[in-house]
Amino acid sequence: MRNREREIEAKSLSKYVLSHSNAFTKGLPETAIILGTGWGEALNLEVLWESPLTYMAGFESLGSLEGHNRVLKYAKLNGKFVWVLSGRVHLNEAPNDPNLPKMVRLQTELLIALGVRNLIVTNAAGSLSCDIKVGDIVVADGFVTLFAPPMPLWAGEFCSPEDALDREFRQLALAEAKGLIDAHQGGYAMLRGPFFEGRKYDKAILRMVGASTVGMSTLPEACVASLYKDEGVKVLALSFITNTDSEDHSHEENLARAKASSGKLGTLIERIVSKI
Repeated sequence: MRNREREIEAKSLSKYVLSHSNAFTKGLPETAIILGTGWGEALNLEVLWESPLTYMAGFESLGSLEGHNRVLKYAKLNGKFVWVLSGRVHLNEAPNDPNLPKMVRLQTELLIALGVRNLIVTNAAGSLSCDIKVGDIVVADGFVTLFAPPMPLWAGEFCSPEDALDREFRQLALAEAKGLIDAHQGGYAMLRGPFFEGRKYDKAILRMVGASTVGMSTLPEACVASLYKDEGVKVLALSFITNTDSEDHSHEENLARAKASSGKLGTLIERIVSKI
């Protein structure tokens, strides 16, 4: 059972986006890409329309949050129409703002209300395995939710985020990565942040329970998408590895490493989108 109020809000906002982007007349995308840290410059897009999230109902308080250029784009990628969201809202940005969980949910539910059924969710993440190196890609085949913050779900919304992860999408991503970038499958653990997990103890615990990567996003998107699995919504979750399981690192360094590989990341996304 989905929260009716949240669903109505997303559908109302989708009407605004459709009317301003003219997507109805040009071509309505079934695929959306949520760009994580460092992925923002990866795509060679033909942008047909774009709008900051702060211009949209439900995201007004984003103006007080810093660090991200939050934009929804209607674009073509290799001739295919797509929605692209850059600068996603994270659950760690304003923990005392009661609107934050609503915004985290709305950014995904809006895409679904726009007709998206194929959701590609990207992030920058840390490795928890010596076999997964900086510069590699990890395709999530499940989640470790034990240490995650509360998700943007409401009473009665019983769901499993792993239900949204599509096996065929995973196989497609691994196949398209061959010869381009080293790719793995593994479990993704979400921590709230914004502080990084401890190298000495936290990483060991996460590794012990089966996680291959750790980051601060993606799980909320999968949770929301799983509420719509019976309507055909499927998720592909991709992590770009920006740091090893033992090294000291910073947000700035992670961003620089992702940008250095942006060409490969963009090519991978283009290959995947062309086959969906």
